Parts: sequence; C-alpha cells; structure tokens
Amino acid sequence: MLKRIFIIGLSFCFGAPVFAGSINAQLSNDAARFMYTGGGATNRLQYEAGVIYDSNQDYLAMSGLLVSGENMDAPIVASLGIRAYYGEVTNDSIPTSTAAVIALGGDLSFSPVTLPGFEFGGHYYIAPDPVSFGDSNKLIDFGIRAGYQVIPLSTLFIGYQSVTVDIVNQGKVIVDEGIIFGMKFTF
Repeated sequence: MLKRIFIIGLSFCFGAPVFAGSINAQLSNDAARFMYTGGGATNRLQYEAGVIYDSNQDYLAMSGLLVSGENMDAPIVASLGIRAYYGEVTNDSIPTSTAAVIALGGDLSFSPVTLPGFEFGGHYYIAPDPVSFGDSNKLIDFGIRAGYQVIPLSTLFIGYQSVTVDIVNQGKVIVDEGIIFGMKFTF
C-alpha cells in the first residue's frame, strides 16, 4: 500500500513540473509526512497532495485546494481551503479502520522583517462528523513550526504536530503527536 501511495505522490510531483511549488518533508519520532504544493507563490489558487505514514502502518493520503494571500501591512501569508483525507488507521485496542473525511482549515506563516530568514507558522484542519465517512467521525490536523531559511529556497524547521482521527464507537486514534523536524524546498 505504501508503494502505491508513494507512486501517486510522485505522479503529482512530476505531473505538473511547469508550475512553481514546494516540497515539504517532515519527520517525528513515529511518523513521516511528505507534501507537495503547486501553483506557485504568485498564484492565489494552490493545490496540494501528500501523505502521512506512521510506525503502526497507519497512513492518511491527502489532497486539497487552497486560496492564499498576503497582508500588505505585515509579513503574513494566509491560506484557507479544503482538504480531503483518506487512509487506514489502527491502534492496540481497535482493528484497522477506514478514515475518509473532507476537512476545512488553513495555514498561516509570519516572517518578521526584523529577523531575516526566520519564519513562524502553523496549520489547522478539522473535519467534524457530517463530513466524515467510513469508520471515522472526526479528524483534527494541527501543527505549529519555527523555521530558518538556511540557503535560498530551502528552509529547515522544528515544531509540534498532532493528527488524530476519531473512530465510530472505538475512540481516538493518534496518527502522530509530538515534535517534528522538517525541510521545505521551494522551486
């Protein structure tokens, strides 16, 4: 299954190479997350595709559309959008369950003028019961990060991430929760 997800992710990366975008790779103690964002910095409509995979062999593939813009009075970039998640999750007390949700949320990043190269940001996506399907009845994907642009177009970051899925009559499955380390490559 992971091989299939990887091939789908690569097809997104190589399927539209003429568009500017970014690749985000992050690791935690128990999970890895890879995201591709296309549409470029000057394009207000961006698309994204990615996957998160953990040591329990849980996975969530995701794809979405974002509308982004910057505040002219401050170095803030905000993106709002919709993201679809699909995957299989499990923990010690429940069998493998299918999660399929449509989440709303967004990203926010702040690059202070007084601290060149630094960036602070976060994301929050939520899918309550009415837009959760399969065995899931809620998903929350939340993260915060602080990064530094080490070389042009490449940023290292550290932060915190929590991805949880509530399963009908079974409780919460934690796909990932804890400190993350990552890299973002913009092209």
